[in-house]
Order: sequence, then structure tokens, then C-alpha cells
Amino acid sequence: MNDDSKEFMAWVDAIAKGIIAGCAIGYLFSLTDMMPAGKAVVLGGLAGTLASITFKNKREDRKEKALKEKDMKEKGKKK
Repeated sequence: MNDDSKEFMAWVDAIAKGIIAGCAIGYLFSLTDMMPAGKAVVLGGLAGTLASITFKNKREDRKEKALKEKDMKEKGKKK
């Protein structure tokens, strides 16, 4: 599996988890009778998707930052 397909599968995985978690939370919210179940599930799925994208981007940024810091330390030791 090449890097592009691994990255794509990471996105699919993150979005799928966000949709499932968001829909579940939306359905639980609908049990309060404040919103119809269908609307709560859809809004929960949307919120879960957006949250999962945000978390994935932050995780990738942290990994990139850690790699840059590691490279800087290695360059410093070589001098």
C-alpha cells in the first residue's frame, strides 16, 4: 500500500469514527425529547465529522512538529 492510499484510509477511518460517535450522541440527545430523532442524528453526525477532522489535523500537526524538533536536535548534535 503506497503513502497516498494510507493517508486516504486514515481520513476515511477518522471520518467514519466521527460519524458513528456523533450519530450515537445525537440519538442519545433525542431521548430528551428536545429534538426529533432524525434531526438529532443528522446534526450529531455532522458535528462528529467536523470534530474528527479537527482532531486528525491537530494530531498530524503535533507529529510534524515533533519530527521537526527531532531533526533540529540531530542537526545540532552533528555540528
